[in-house]
Parts: sequence; C-alpha cells; structure tokens
Amino acid sequence: MAESIQYLLLGGGLASVWAAQTIRDHDAEGSILIVGMERHPPYDRPPLSKESLVNDAFQPDDAYSKADGFYAEKGIQLRTGVRALSIDRAARAVALDNGETLHYEKLLIATGSTPRSLSVPGADLGGVYCLRTIEQSEAIRIAFQHSRRAVIVGAGYMGMEVASGALVRGLETTIVEHHNQPWARFASPTLGAFMRRYYESKGARFLFGETVTAIEGQGAVSAVRTQAGQRLEADVVVTAVGVTLNVDLPREAGLEMEGNDGVRVDEHLRTSDPAIWAAGDIASFSDVALGKRWRAEHFLNAKWQGRAVGAIMAGGEKPYDQVPYFYSDFLDLHMALRGDPAAGKETRVLGSMDEAEFVELYPGDDGTLRMGIGISHVEKNLDPISDGLEKLIRAKARVADLTPDQVGLGATVPA
Repeated sequence: MAESIQYLLLGGGLASVWAAQTIRDHDAEGSILIVGMERHPPYDRPPLSKESLVNDAFQPDDAYSKADGFYAEKGIQLRTGVRALSIDRAARAVALDNGETLHYEKLLIATGSTPRSLSVPGADLGGVYCLRTIEQSEAIRIAFQHSRRAVIVGAGYMGMEVASGALVRGLETTIVEHHNQPWARFASPTLGAFMRRYYESKGARFLFGETVTAIEGQGAVSAVRTQAGQRLEADVVVTAVGVTLNVDLPREAGLEMEGNDGVRVDEHLRTSDPAIWAAGDIASFSDVALGKRWRAEHFLNAKWQGRAVGAIMAGGEKPYDQVPYFYSDFLDLHMALRGDPAAGKETRVLGSMDEAEFVELYPGDDGTLRMGIGISHVEKNLDPISDGLEKLIRAKARVADLTPDQVGLGATVPA
C-alpha cells in the first residue's frame, strides 16, 4: 500500500531541511518526509570548499545541518540514499527507486544541481576531482596532503576557494580560467584585478583566456594540457566549471520551466501546479526585493527559500523577499555580497584595497545601489557591512552620495 504524506520534500539538502523545520514550527501534526539521494542527512556545503580542505580533523558530521536528534524530536521522517524517479501530478504520487510510491498533499522539489565535469581526454583519471559532496571534499583533502602541484580549473566562487585551500596547504597552485579575471560572472574589473593580485601575492599562478583540452597520466593525473599548448604538471586537478540543474523530475512531470534555467515559480515559490513548490538552485523565482526573475545558486538562498516555502506550504501568505546574500572565505580574507550579482561594472570603492578592507558599490542605470561587495580580513565581522548594504539597496540609495560609515566600514570590528 502506498504511503501518504502531507508534506513531501524531494531533495536532501538545505532547502528541504529548513522547509521541514519551518513547516513543523507552523504545523505541529502534519506528516513530513524528506527524500534524499545521498547517504548523509542534510548538510551544509560551504565548509566542504573551506574548512574541510585545510583541517585534517574535519569530520563529515561537522557539516551536518542539524544535530542527530533533530529529526526524531521534530517528527520529521528522513530517507537517505533514495532517488525519486517520477511525479504523477494527477495522482499526487512520487515513485522512488526502491520500489515505493509516496502520495502527497503538498510537494516541494529542491533537487539542487550537479557539478559539470570536463569533457576532455583524461578527465576520468585518478587525481581529477570536482566538488559537491562530503566524499569528494574528503578525497580532495587527502589528495592535497600527498601532492605538490595543483591545477584548479575555473576561477568562480568554488574554484577560488579550492585554490585557497591548495595554497594554504603549500601546493604550487595554477588556476586556469577561460575569462580574463577571477569571479568574472559578477565582479568588476577592479575587483577582479584585486583578487588576482592578492592570490598572486600568496603564490598562485593564473592562466586567463585559457581552456583545458586534455589531462595526461597513466592511471593518475600527471599534467594538464591547455588550448594554447601549455603543459602544466599536476598531482591533483580540481574542476569548478559550473553546474547542471537537477530538473528532470519537474520537466518530465510537465511543470512550467524557465527555458533551460530552472523551474518557474512565483513570489511564493509555487510552481504552475498549485500543490507543488520549488526552492534552491532549481527555482527561477520572481524576486520581490530586486524586481527581476532569476535563479541563485548559493547556501543562503537555499536556506532562506527553504524557510519561506515551509511557512507558505503550512498556510502562510508572505512572499519570499530577501536581498540576495552571497559570501566566501579565502586565504586570510572573507567577502560578503548583497544585491544583484548582475549589476553593472562601473563601480565606486570605499575603504582601502591596498589594506584589503573595502566595500565596492555597484550602481544600476539610475545611479542607485544594486549590489555591494565587502572584503575584509577574517578576524573582522562583516555583518555591519552586510546589514548596511541591505538597507541601502532597499532604500534605493544613490551610490555617489554614500559614505564609508553608511556602508558599515566604520563598524568592521573583530568578530
């Protein structure tokens, strides 16, 4: 007999666990079940590209989102190592790969994304990794312990964090990036140049405007070949070249999609089926705070959307309304980004780039603040900058009029 669940959450990640907690906060009795493909309970991914790579004492459960007793205490069922195969919207049923069929009253799809691998000869050699799971992070850490030379492919968030781990470990580190700067998807040329200088001062080597065409080795990687003909000796290679959205389920179920850019949802994160919601990486949402439709692939987006959609599924009516927040830790610095990461490239810098204590302001076409990025040393607390930027973005403050105190620079006190 098929099991009936009031709140069925597909995806064993952050959006689902926070949705489950928030549902329970609003509905003390409704049955809740999280279904996830990994064998672990939901966990936080940011430590996997940060602390896990440099701390040999790091354990898998250090990344777990909730303490061991959380699910039993909250009456939340958790099934790990199980994949959802299909959604029958008419029957409100989900088929699992273990032969079970689950009926739902309300369904959340939060299936996240999968890292892209390089489609080049040698990409399957030993010592070549991508990073998404606890097991992959552990494998990279072990490889770093026994390596001298690392090649990182991609200079986005993930690539730069992994490169930081390699540098902290003392590896000769080369970063290959097909754009002409780090963080090319969102950073201005000014910020990109700062990141390049800072990493180079710690020993990194960059190859911009380059792509990898082959990976060499006999069983294990020994070198990377680039399009321009360079041969980079390597003991370990980590690729960070973007992700593929896990959207086969909603697409095959006939939900409205935003082209190839995820599942289309409204400001309440509801899909074209009134009994189904989507959150996290796969959700192309109507952003109330920024006034645009887009997707956000980040830890806090998944957490915040999970909390919002949990309240909505349990009967709430408040739309998802958060000024986006991205953050990163690298070398001895950290970064907080608030706002629209597609903002313009003509920026204003307050503070000191030479001292790595600054805020870069990104105006929109009308001169009002659309995005701000704060950079500081790790011993400083970036919350005042983050909070200040959020208020200024909501207030549509004019970038030309802002002062260091207004963006929180005077308050970056020790954490």
